[in-house]
Amino acid sequence: MEMALETRELGKSYDGRKVVDNLSVSVPVGSIFGLVGPNGAGKSTLMRMLVGITRPDGGDAFLLGRSIREKDGSIRARVGYVPDVPVLYPSFSVADMYQLSSRLYPHWDGERCRELHRQFALPAGSRIRQLSRGEKVQVSLVLALSLRPRLLLLDEPTAGLDPVVRRAFLHTIIDEVAQCGTTVFYSTHNLNDLEQSADHIASLWQGQLLFSSSLDELKESLYRLRLVWEKDPPAEQEIAELPGFIDQHRNGRVLTLTMRGDSEEIRPRLTRWEPMLVERVDLSLEDIFVALMKEKGYSYEKMVLANHGGGN
Repeated sequence: MEMALETRELGKSYDGRKVVDNLSVSVPVGSIFGLVGPNGAGKSTLMRMLVGITRPDGGDAFLLGRSIREKDGSIRARVGYVPDVPVLYPSFSVADMYQLSSRLYPHWDGERCRELHRQFALPAGSRIRQLSRGEKVQVSLVLALSLRPRLLLLDEPTAGLDPVVRRAFLHTIIDEVAQCGTTVFYSTHNLNDLEQSADHIASLWQGQLLFSSSLDELKESLYRLRLVWEKDPPAEQEIAELPGFIDQHRNGRVLTLTMRGDSEEIRPRLTRWEPMLVERVDLSLEDIFVALMKEKGYSYEKMVLANHGGGN
């Protein structure tokens, strides 16, 4: 499978603390790849290394097959970037920003710019400093997409946006991939956004990769079983010895198991305990994420609380 973005043991430290720790991840061409993690997980530092704002301490990364360490930065003309805080000239009008970008990028598409500008109903004559955060993010997205990127990097762009603006933003991204085959690498801690848009998911925690998989594979390999007994369920220890066991929750005669693997393989062992009902329940992305955190020995609650702190 061809990769639009690859990192190979990429690392960055600040004051002796590893913010990105030997990270190796691959993003397939044409995918919407979601990178999830709390504030401080290293997502923004990773993005800044990819676009050349920050220099890595070790390892390498490749955008569209070209190393980020190359002095010739011509590949970045095909890479769009929308940061968590839009970088725009406050005294420029929206139209001025479009005009400047059209001179900087050789593949600039003026018709695409006008189309997106109309779609978002942006005020062309307003100064950047007069815009709301949502409007600034939308201007940044118009600029990024109008250069006709083959790879689009998004660093938590929808954080703090109202639901209507966030939905319009995500729909534009999905349309871009469908129409142009653009690869999207999207960092966020909003699992709902990812479930609506991403087809691949990876997770960062304290600079390290916890997992990386297609969303379909995750949803197929992790699941819940709801079992009901006429009498009491088997002992907790017996249940915990099932292959693929992650977690269990008991409510009287009802037992809910979180499992990994093939549900058909363990059904013979379950029927031995003679439950009245065995029902498979699909998991939401948030449920999957909680299960993976628990499986790897991390506290999901700690990760959620980390979102209230500063980010990297």
